[in-house]
Amino acid sequence: MKNEFDESNTRQVEGEVMNETPKFDMLAKGVATGVAATIIVESGKGAIGTLAKNPFVMFSLGFVTGYYAHKYRKEIISLSNKTAEQGKDFVLRQKESMKNWLPECREVPEEDVSN
Repeated sequence: MKNEFDESNTRQVEGEVMNETPKFDMLAKGVATGVAATIIVESGKGAIGTLAKNPFVMFSLGFVTGYYAHKYRKEIISLSNKTAEQGKDFVLRQKESMKNWLPECREVPEEDVSN
């Protein structure tokens, strides 16, 4: 009887340890990810600051940006026009929605104004 009891307790303890292992792994992965992200951000600050002070790098970035802006200028213009039209439509829909929600925003008939 005593051996059966000890074996069941041992199995229960082993099961608890096995159930906690994935939680520990997830915690360890989260901590490792946080440390890696911090290292990348901190090292990036120094590297970008150093590169931003170099005139050749800034000229090269401007040149590459200008090249791609010229190459894709038609797509950029059409996309910006579409965006402007969608913005106007959005504003008109919101205006109509507000008029429906707030009846006092509707125009007063001219007959009522003259009285």
